[in-house]
Amino acid sequence: MKSTHLFFAALVLMTAACNSAEKETPNGFKYTVITKGEGSLAKPGQLLLVDFTFKDSKDSVWNDTYKAGMPAPVMINDSTQLATEIGLMQMFRQLAPGDSVLCTMPIKKFFADMAGGPVPPNVDSTLTMTYYFKVKEIMEVSQYQEMQTKLMVEKEAKQLQLDIAAIDQFLAEKGIAAEKMESGLRYVITKPGKGENAQSGQATVVNYTGYTLEGKYFDTSVKSIAEEKGVYNPGREPYTPFDVTIDQSQVIRGWHEALKVMNKGAKATFYVPSTLAYGPRKVSPEIGENQILVFDIEMLEIK
Repeated sequence: MKSTHLFFAALVLMTAACNSAEKETPNGFKYTVITKGEGSLAKPGQLLLVDFTFKDSKDSVWNDTYKAGMPAPVMINDSTQLATEIGLMQMFRQLAPGDSVLCTMPIKKFFADMAGGPVPPNVDSTLTMTYYFKVKEIMEVSQYQEMQTKLMVEKEAKQLQLDIAAIDQFLAEKGIAAEKMESGLRYVITKPGKGENAQSGQATVVNYTGYTLEGKYFDTSVKSIAEEKGVYNPGREPYTPFDVTIDQSQVIRGWHEALKVMNKGAKATFYVPSTLAYGPRKVSPEIGENQILVFDIEMLEIK
C-alpha cells in the first residue's frame, strides 16, 4: 500500500506541474495527460487495451490490472452513442497507444456513472476516486479474443505445474504411492472393484466425500460422514448416492477422468489439480482460488 501511495503522490506532483496537459471531453469530463503516446485513435468497433490502477482518497486500491496481470479491454462504440456516453468513455475516444492519463471524480459520480445508482450504505460517500490509465495498444475484437485465449492457456499450464508439484510433495511427505495421469490427476485405488472400468457416456452411481489438500471437508453424499466431519446440511436431506454420466454431467473435469479408472465396487482417493476443478474461482469458504481438491469416491454402479 505504501508503494501505491508514493506512486500516486508522484503523479499528483507531475500533474500539478503540468496544468497545460489537462484535457476535456465533449461532455465536460476533465483528465490530465501524464505521458503522450503515438499513433492513431481507435475506430468504432475496435478495442483499447488498457492497464489501470483505481484507488480512493484513503489509499485503498479497488482494482489494479498490473497486479492481475491482464489489461482491460475498452470497446469504442459507434459515434451515434457519443452524446449519451459517460465522461470516461468519451475520454477513451481521445486516447492513442502509449497515452497515460490521470482522472479523479467524487465517489457519488463514480457509482452514478458506472453502476447507475447511489453509493452503497457500507461505502464512505465522501471519498474521491482516482484512476490512472495507460493505453497499451489498439486491436480488433478477434485479435483480443485470440490473445486472451493464449494467455488463459499459458496461465492454466503454469498453475497446473504448481498444483502437480504441491500434490506430489504432499504425497511424498505422507508416504502415499499414487498413480499418475498426464493431466496431473493423482489417485490411489483403496479397494479394487470387479469388471470393466467405466467409460465415456456411461451412467454411474457413486458415493463421494470432498475435502481440500489441507484437510478441510466441504461436501459428501454420505450422511454419517457429513455429521462426523461437520458439514451436515439439513437442507441436503435425504443424503443419497450421486448420479454422474461420464463426460456429460455438469461436474468438474477431474471427476470425468477419475471415474474412467474405476470399476464397480472400487473405492479410490483422487488428488485433483485446481485446473481440473474450479480453477481461479472462489466457490465457497473452503474452496478458494486455485484450490487443489481431494475426493474419496466409491463406484456403486455402472449402467
